[in-house]
Amino acid sequence: MTLLRLGVLGLALLAGGCAREGFDWAQGEDFLLKKKVAENADGSVDMHFVSLVNAPGDDLYKAFIDVEHHEQFVEGVTESKLVSGVGPKKVIDITNQVFGRPNRARIEWTIDRDRRMATFRTIQSDFTDNSAEYHVETSPDGNRAKITADYHLRDKGGHPFPLYTLKQSVIDGYLAAVRSVKRKAIGGQKPEPVE
Repeated sequence: MTLLRLGVLGLALLAGGCAREGFDWAQGEDFLLKKKVAENADGSVDMHFVSLVNAPGDDLYKAFIDVEHHEQFVEGVTESKLVSGVGPKKVIDITNQVFGRPNRARIEWTIDRDRRMATFRTIQSDFTDNSAEYHVETSPDGNRAKITADYHLRDKGGHPFPLYTLKQSVIDGYLAAVRSVKRKAIGGQKPEPVE
């Protein structure tokens, strides 16, 4: 390998390292700071979201992983019942509203407190087989949080909604969840549902 190539490789590695540590914590709050959506050949969809939230990272993460109580504070969730919990895994029966209709699912959550992560996978649902990984990073001063989410949507069919509407429902649901965990983290109450 020539000296020039080694130099270019070194600069690329250095730039990659700086990019990881160079997040701009001073920018304004943005629940959808970054959004990437990619459709796969098998019909599934991968989504990547980054949010910057004006709420203490510790409190935001605690609210986020309180999955058995999401119906108490997450917009659109009408049921979140603990089915089982062993170690870092919790199985939850959840009902949320998707396009004004109840959507019921059994979800397995895995909570990794040390890495401030939470992942879920769908165990049973009539229409979709989704999974996601969420990571909450606290700002250096502890007053803000960055949420990184990687979401995988696999449509099972059997419903009247085209794929683009399902993708939008994931985005809308994600934004509602971020709003809701922020509200819980700073001591707010869940708004009454609009009839």
